[in-house]
Amino acid sequence: MTTHTLKEVSVPYLVNADDEAIGRDTIVIRRNGEPVAVVVPFAEYQALVAQPLPADLDFEQERAAFQRLLPELLKTHRGEWVAIVDGQPVEFGPDFSSVIAPVRQRFGQRPVYVREISEQARIYKISSPRLTRR
Repeated sequence: MTTHTLKEVSVPYLVNADDEAIGRDTIVIRRNGEPVAVVVPFAEYQALVAQPLPADLDFEQERAAFQRLLPELLKTHRGEWVAIVDGQPVEFGPDFSSVIAPVRQRFGQRPVYVREISEQARIYKISSPRLTRR
């Protein structure tokens, strides 16, 4: 990967779209010698945004752990709510609030999967206002 550095100037940065480096190389913009922005080839940008965020991956792993544990949880805790952290059930309770509060206290703000232990996820139907004509 070739990088180009734009020198600091007192006017706005101008990048010529016809410059051969645009779209081919990574361009680092610095202020007082410190990097403040990067111009990357569009293909690299697309690859970067297509990757799931680490928190999303962690959450999906917790959801997968719930699905894997569900048959045993149905035998012992049917109808209760469970919190899954690091692939293990860490808290059970009668409702979401009774589960999430102690989990947040113990583990802080990190990916946690909380769900009612049932064969199918509960589906909530929320009605919306209706337009009536006179």
